[in-house]
Amino acid sequence: MVAPPRAPGAGRGADGGARPPAPWDPAAPVARLPIRNDGLRRLELFVEPHCWSEWLEPGAEVTVVTVGRTDTDRPWTGTSVPDEPFELQYLADMLVVWPYGDLVLLLDAAGNELYRYP
Repeated sequence: MVAPPRAPGAGRGADGGARPPAPWDPAAPVARLPIRNDGLRRLELFVEPHCWSEWLEPGAEVTVVTVGRTDTDRPWTGTSVPDEPFELQYLADMLVVWPYGDLVLLLDAAGNELYRYP
């Protein structure tokens, strides 16, 4: 996977973990889902409902980040799993991720932003 240049505002937090690029409300709950392809073949990562996919080569690592809402007791807007930040589906050679926050980011292993919605 070839990563684009580091997104503006992307960086490392005080704990060493990748932080989502600005702007985002620092009071908002943030959930991270690290994904690594430990298989011998390429794995398609599909992010719904945004219809975005990325092929992960063996050994490739990405993190799906979703930022929830601050104005409610239930920050995640999922329909089938209402209080969880993610839902996963595994199909042959494909992993489908349903992130349920208002902001969704896909970061490479170095913290570079590969995708953002909205």
